[in-house]
Amino acid sequence: MSAYVKFMESAGARVVPLIYNEPLEVTLEKLSKLDGVLFPGGANSYLSYAKRIMSQVTKYNDEGIFFPVWGTCLGYETLMEIAASAGTGILESYSAHKISLPLEFLVPPEDT
Repeated sequence: MSAYVKFMESAGARVVPLIYNEPLEVTLEKLSKLDGVLFPGGANSYLSYAKRIMSQVTKYNDEGIFFPVWGTCLGYETLMEIAASAGTGILESYSAHKISLPLEFLVPPEDT
């Protein structure tokens, strides 16, 4: 996780960790003092925790408070699960190995 901290700090951010098993009140208090959230990649699922964070972030944005969210790798997949409102199922495996399909361009490319 130190790579994520260095990435954010290189852009001038101060990093505050949101701990997935901390009480919700603590997370909401931290969120009220932050300007954005980065959901990192990794090997563990934190979908239920991310849903709680995104619920609050959605409220902020609905109130006109700009609150950006970024997801990298698993973090992006988590955001897509939340956005799909499915919670499960969109990260299934598909058996499409060793298949080559043609590309069909519907719009001709513009001259550059």
